[in-house]
Amino acid sequence: MAEPHCPRCKSEVLERAGRSGPLERLLSVAYVYPFRCQSCLHRFRLLVWRQRYVRTQRAGKAERRQHARHTVDFWTTLWLEKGGRPGRARDLSATGMSLETDAPLEPGQHLELDLQPAPGERPIRVEVAVVRSVQSGRIGLQFVQVKEDGDARLRKFLAGREAAPPPDPSPTPSARPADTT
Repeated sequence: MAEPHCPRCKSEVLERAGRSGPLERLLSVAYVYPFRCQSCLHRFRLLVWRQRYVRTQRAGKAERRQHARHTVDFWTTLWLEKGGRPGRARDLSATGMSLETDAPLEPGQHLELDLQPAPGERPIRVEVAVVRSVQSGRIGLQFVQVKEDGDARLRKFLAGREAAPPPDPSPTPSARPADTT
């Protein structure tokens, strides 16, 4: 049987979505469940024969993140169709980040970015990131694909941050990369 994929963008990076309403609860009896594509955010239903999903309860608005977020303050480069744009990372986890930028981005948009968390090290390249939220210059990104050893380097950087003190909030002028626009 072929791997399930998004009917809109054909991506196989899917996540089971919560059922909403009595119709989706009834359909789940026949193994039809709602999914959300992690690439284009499209929500759709799929027949997943003989697969049952256990319902989990959440108290109130419990934290849904699987990875801890760490407060950071470093410059990054977003690679868009029109070239590179600077962004300032504000929090970071193994699977996403929040950053400030003046780049015109929309939810669902794909982009590449270079993370430069430590001076003197080669950047960590995120080959595919999806914009999840846009709120007055602050962007929420989910990492879909990180290049080569970048995932291990990112996790190593974050592991070192768990024991380190918070970053100095004052910016250093030399830390900002040259504008590539």
